[in-house]
Amino acid sequence: MLVSAIATFQAIDAQHRAGMAMMSTSNNMLSGIRNIGAGETNFNALHQQDVKNSNDMIKAQFMYQVASAWKKHSEAQLKKDIKNLNYLA
Repeated sequence: MLVSAIATFQAIDAQHRAGMAMMSTSNNMLSGIRNIGAGETNFNALHQQDVKNSNDMIKAQFMYQVASAWKKHSEAQLKKDIKNLNYLA
């Protein structure tokens, strides 16, 4: 039961970290748009940064989905453990 509870909290932590990574990537994307110069834009560097941000966002979204599935599994295991728990008097 304790192991299931710890796994549930670790899954929640992983969800939060993935969510923060998505927010950070979104901030990076917006910063890149905000910092574009009108006359001297290096489109190659802009493209490379856009590809990097897109890959980071996909990775964070995948990690969020994995953490969500892990959390769901851990919560089900915790409910199963609580149901099968024998109380000794």
